[in-house]
Amino acid sequence: MLVSDQTYVEKALFVRVADGDETAFRELFHYYNKQLLPFIAKLVTPPQEPSEVLQEVFFKIWMYRERLRNVENPKAYIVRIVSNEANNYLRSVARQNRLILKAQQQREHTPLTPEEEMALKETAKLVARAIDHLTPACKQVYLLSREQHMSIPEIAAHLQLSESTVKNQLVKALKDIRSYIKRNGLSTFFSFPIIF
Repeated sequence: MLVSDQTYVEKALFVRVADGDETAFRELFHYYNKQLLPFIAKLVTPPQEPSEVLQEVFFKIWMYRERLRNVENPKAYIVRIVSNEANNYLRSVARQNRLILKAQQQREHTPLTPEEEMALKETAKLVARAIDHLTPACKQVYLLSREQHMSIPEIAAHLQLSESTVKNQLVKALKDIRSYIKRNGLSTFFSFPIIF
């Protein structure tokens, strides 16, 4: 079976990444980025964010980069990771949506106990503190999105930024909020899904 010149180039790039070459990793990201986003967009339809899945794909590639050395078909390898991550993402979103729906139904039919009410208030305070720790740019985009319910194109027009910049700021804001919450003890309030 003949191997194309392009496959040789990709395999060489994989070996460099396996050796921890960050420049090669950036090259790999830029090489596959434009090819993969439309594919991911078909797998995770709006309002899900394809760039979140893509970031997770390349995070995994870097974390397990030593495996790249033995990959015979780089493109097939990356497509398999993309498919797995898209499925994981969709399962996670579905699980989160079920939890949110369940919590909403419980609130409609069962009043919160004083303990649950207190936990909910503490959770809201923790989320507010997490928002205060965002960079000014991320905080501005997050608040326009979540409090003023503006869409990404509306925020981009309002702030005179590109839509991709707004998306990146929003993704970063959400990750930073989740990270802050994990570090600062939201696990004690496990009864409530966080909607931010």
